[in-house]
Amino acid sequence: MTTRSASPAGTATPRPPGTPDVSALLGDWVNTDQRSSKGARRLSVTWHEGGMFVRAFGTGSPQPRDWGEASAVLYTSPDTPSVASSFSAVYDFGSLRTVVGAYHKTGILVTTTCTVFSDVSGGADHWARSFFHRAEARP
Repeated sequence: MTTRSASPAGTATPRPPGTPDVSALLGDWVNTDQRSSKGARRLSVTWHEGGMFVRAFGTGSPQPRDWGEASAVLYTSPDTPSVASSFSAVYDFGSLRTVVGAYHKTGILVTTTCTVFSDVSGGADHWARSFFHRAEARP
C-alpha cells in the first residue's frame, strides 16, 4: 500500500517560548492497514492548554473505539532541539495499559504500540508497529 501526505501539517498553534515546534506531528492520522486488530486505527494529535495531546481510536464495531485523549511527552533530536519529531502517550484502561510511541519521518507517522494486560485479565501482551498517513481533508 502506498502512503502519502494528503495535506500540510496544519495551522500553526501558539506554544510557550522554548517549546519545540510540533507542527509536523499535529493533525489527524490514519493507519495504512485498516485491517490490523492491534494498535490504533486513527490518531488525532492536537496542541492545547500548553501541551500536546493524542486521541486514539482502536478497533470496534460499528464505530472505532475511542481510547480517549492522553497527554503526550515530546522528544527532540540532538541535531534539532527546537523541533519535536516524536512523542509517547500512555492509555490506562484498568485491565490493560497501552503505550503509543511515534515519530514523524518523510510525511508519515510511524508508531509502536505496546500493550500489557493485568494478571487477572488473561489477555496476551503484544507489540505492534504501524504506519500512518495524514487524513485527507474533506471538502
